[in-house]
Amino acid sequence: MVFGPKYDEIKTALSSCLAGLGAENGVHKTAIDGVMVMRETAPTGLIHMMYRPVLCLVMQGAKQVTVGGKTTGFQAMQSLVVSVDLPVIGKVTRATCDEPFLAMSIDIDLAEIRDLLAEIEKDVGAGNTSSKTDQPALYIENVDDAMLDCAGRIFQLLERPQAISVVYPLIRREIYYWLLSGPQGDVLRRMSLPDGHTRRIARAIHKIRSAFNESLRIDQLAEMAGMSVSSFHQHFKSLTGMTPLQYQKELRLREARHLMGTNALSATEAAYEVGYESSSQFSREFARLFGMTPRQSIARMRTTTIN
Repeated sequence: MVFGPKYDEIKTALSSCLAGLGAENGVHKTAIDGVMVMRETAPTGLIHMMYRPVLCLVMQGAKQVTVGGKTTGFQAMQSLVVSVDLPVIGKVTRATCDEPFLAMSIDIDLAEIRDLLAEIEKDVGAGNTSSKTDQPALYIENVDDAMLDCAGRIFQLLERPQAISVVYPLIRREIYYWLLSGPQGDVLRRMSLPDGHTRRIARAIHKIRSAFNESLRIDQLAEMAGMSVSSFHQHFKSLTGMTPLQYQKELRLREARHLMGTNALSATEAAYEVGYESSSQFSREFARLFGMTPRQSIARMRTTTIN
């Protein structure tokens, strides 16, 4: 697929950045806080991860992410935008040694989005606002020339690290502007509304994340969001693709797997640590999410560590 000289220039700059870092496959930090680069030379298996608000631009290859049972694919010259914390399952689907998967990610600062929106809402307000009251927190957009220009300047800036603290905030602000004025900018705009549904659900998400091992009181979360229980369920699922209980369950299971791998906890110990009262229920739900039992997962992690 041919995208033009500007695309080729950015792809080359991304490859050079990875080479300069001495980076192998995987995700790698750069000298700019909040900017990471990625490469894979072959399709990957399923990777469970937690996405915070982020913009991910793909320059080569393809990837898919699954949230709440819904799978979304994106490829070269497309970007993934996430506006709230989401547990996702990712998988690189197109990558070879000759044409590896190449991408970069840029963290999104929602407080900065709100500050910027206060300045530009007259310019981007009514014309781009969707009539939908709820949209998923994860969506795909095509990468246009304006976003490519910003990406190119980021790679140029990495060659002048002394200027990062002054120049990068300006580039990042421009990126936010293009996101806000884009075809789906209303998703981020709603996130900035002090009393909007998205912000209120985001507060509930923060509560679930900070106390995921405690019993979940839906009525308390709904009250925190200023909604009825039925309305809270509806808006939560519209935004995240899952119910509050499913969201909490994913957090618990991911943390349990981390504890078994990092702290060498047994399956039973990890289950109780993350809030399960039944180890058999934990084992069933763990196997459903990860495709293997806790015992198999522990064995695999130990084998990987030894190797």
